[in-house]
Amino acid sequence: MTGKDRIHVVIASGGTGGHFYPSLAIAEAVRDAGDQITMLLAGKHVEDQLNLAADRQLRALPVPACRLPGKNPLAALVFLWRFSKARRLARKWAGKEKPDVILGMGSFASAPTCMGGVAAGVPLVLHEGNAWMGRANRWLSRYARAAATSLPLVPECPCRCPQIQTGMPLRKAIIEAAAHPQVPPEFWTESGLVPGNPTVLVFGGSLGAEAINTLLPQSLPSIGNDAKRLQFIHLTGSPHNDSIADAYRQAGARAWVKRHDPNIERAYLAADIVICRAGASSICELALFGKPAILIPLPTAAEDHQTANARSLAACGAAWMLPQDEAKPEMLADLLGDFLRSPGTWREIGQRIHEFARPDATERVVQVLRAHARTPGNRQ
Repeated sequence: MTGKDRIHVVIASGGTGGHFYPSLAIAEAVRDAGDQITMLLAGKHVEDQLNLAADRQLRALPVPACRLPGKNPLAALVFLWRFSKARRLARKWAGKEKPDVILGMGSFASAPTCMGGVAAGVPLVLHEGNAWMGRANRWLSRYARAAATSLPLVPECPCRCPQIQTGMPLRKAIIEAAAHPQVPPEFWTESGLVPGNPTVLVFGGSLGAEAINTLLPQSLPSIGNDAKRLQFIHLTGSPHNDSIADAYRQAGARAWVKRHDPNIERAYLAADIVICRAGASSICELALFGKPAILIPLPTAAEDHQTANARSLAACGAAWMLPQDEAKPEMLADLLGDFLRSPGTWREIGQRIHEFARPDATERVVQVLRAHARTPGNRQ
């Protein structure tokens, strides 16, 4: 790529890891393709995110954050003032730096940066992880050239720009493991589990683990003797796991219970079925590995977007959706019993979710950015 061909991509991100980690994967891909990259980060995790970007030798700068106000009129006025100020700063920065395209990753942490760029004449592209587009992206979509989506948006979701299903950018280790589906031998030694035994992976994520951590132990008595035929990988998100481990032992089930696994790709490879929430990143990882799942959407997720995610998959037979108010021990026991009795049916569910896999999602997003970027000779 010649210097004349290089473009300058700005990624406006911040907020939760669900917004930031895909941003990091895209930023590395932009840099590795020979283009210039700047990450503009906001939100309460900005210091940690700046450090992670620096570790990967990516240019990243902090920008002011604007949290949505509640119903307090004074808070609304403060929000409008802060948003306007942050937008002006972003417009000034964009006018000086003259980037060629801005990628907004969702959340109002990124909105002032996106709006400032638009005011400076920079094309805007959005990335949306969920089947129900978040409020910030729905609002920004009227100014955007395109939205790169991880999942098909549900029909009733308003979006005012063209949509391109690119998939969710994921960690390279996840993608490489799915491409070479071999469980490392040391995993079985470390976990104490038995190769070939039906294996259930259980996790709830950073915000939704408590209800799942309660549900699984309560379900074991209802599973009965079937519990002895199953083995579990249970990632609790908590350091206090003695009672959960004891429940598995009392049921006669092998289980590897731990807070988390930084190499979760090993757990995906070992699992035959997964019980988890319905966050976008988790769903896209399940699709990559082709794993059948019982999805229990987090009911407190913003605008109930996890239910939209699970519903979009369940509608085409690519997952089993179990709403939390229906997630009783007896119901979960019945589903696990059905998995043991009819493994072929569940393998078909795994095959259907695999149709949503986009191992080249990061490259697809970069292609969308290049397609909508200003040409090097049109930066005035």
